Amino acid sequence: MKILFKITSRLLGEVKANLERAHPFAAERVGFLLCRPGLLREDGVVVLSHRLHNVADEDYVDDPSVGAMMGPDAIRKALQVAYNEQASMFHVHLHSHKGKPRFSRIDEKESAKFVPDFWNVRPDLPHGAIVFSNDSAYGKCWIPGQRSPEEISQFAFVGVPMRKI
Repeated sequence: MKILFKITSRLLGEVKANLERAHPFAAERVGFLLCRPGLLREDGVVVLSHRLHNVADEDYVDDPSVGAMMGPDAIRKALQVAYNEQASMFHVHLHSHKGKPRFSRIDEKESAKFVPDFWNVRPDLPHGAIVFSNDSAYGKCWIPGQRSPEEISQFAFVGVPMRKI
């Protein structure tokens, strides 16, 4: 299945600026992109991101074994946003380097635990997780009715200049 993820250059700049901010104790920041999905003519989905939902400083758990740990309030608030705004939710974080990023083992394990929870409030929508680098991105998408996530096939950064990766 082809999965195309689109984000405007302006929104991507906002996401990166927020994820690069220092936190009182967490080594990194995380957030969620609100998205609208659509079907592609061929077997696939296009996901259009439109807004960032930040995780509040007080919703991080002080856990030095990981870069950032969200507490239950962070998940509850994101679930509420997904429900209220009828949105697909994509968890995002940043690996500050050039080239294609990958999920760490912890990223893989934790996203597999909490991303499917969004089906409790929006069972008809895809949800996922993305890691951005300085110039690229990598992500997975959980499609309703499928047991395991699919890798996002292509990212499109819409703006001047437009880039596809």
